[in-house]
Amino acid sequence: MTNIKNRKYEKMIQRLSLVFMVAAGGVIGSLPLLNGRDADAKAVRAENDLLKTTFSQDISQVCNVSTKERPWQYIVIHHSASVKGNATRFDTYHRKNRGWEHGLAYHFVIGNGTLSGDGEIEVGDRWKEQIHGAHTANMDCNKVGIGICLVGDFENGGIPTGNQFDTLVRLTRYLSRKFDIPLSNIILHSQVHQKGTACPGKNFPVDEFKTSLIQIASTEISPGRKS
Repeated sequence: MTNIKNRKYEKMIQRLSLVFMVAAGGVIGSLPLLNGRDADAKAVRAENDLLKTTFSQDISQVCNVSTKERPWQYIVIHHSASVKGNATRFDTYHRKNRGWEHGLAYHFVIGNGTLSGDGEIEVGDRWKEQIHGAHTANMDCNKVGIGICLVGDFENGGIPTGNQFDTLVRLTRYLSRKFDIPLSNIILHSQVHQKGTACPGKNFPVDEFKTSLIQIASTEISPGRKS
C-alpha cells in the first residue's frame, strides 16, 4: 500500500512539474528579448502577472484626428510614477481626484504590459479633440505641449521596457516631424519651468532617447530628396 501511494505521489509531482514547465514556457515565449533596460527593469515586470504583448502600431493612424490640429510646439515626456497603470485608470483619477473636466492630463500613454500592452499607445481625449494638456503646472506649456506618459516609476528603480522605449522614439519622431518641432523642444517634465519635479525620473535614459531620435532623423528621406 505504501509503495502504491508513493508511486501516485511521484506521478502527481511529475504532472505538476510538466504543467509548470509548459506554463513557464508559454510566458517566456511571449516575452520580448531582454536588453539592458529590460533586465534592469525586472522588478517592474515582476509585479505583472499578465502576458506581455509587443505592439507595432501604425503611428500615423494613432495620431490621426478628425478635427483641426493645434499648432503644437513642444513634446513633454512623463512617467506615471506608478508600477502599473493605463489611460483609463489615469483618466478616472484625474477626473475624480483632480476635478479636471477633460480627464486624462496627457495626450498619449504608452503601456508597460501591466494594464495595457507593452509598448501599446493609448490615445487620450485631449488629443482626439485637440485641446490643451494638463500635464505640467505651466499652462503656457500645456497649451502648446504634447504630453506623452510612459507607465512606470523611473525614479525608484524602474526603467522603460524595450518596447516602451522603441514606441516612444517612433511616436516622438512622428509628431516632431509632423508639427516641425525641433529636438530642443522635445523636453522632460522636469525641464519645464515650474516647482520641482523629478519626472520622468532619474532612470529615464534621456541621452539614449535623444540619440535615437537623431539617428532616425538621419536615415529619413526628406520630401524633396531622391533615394
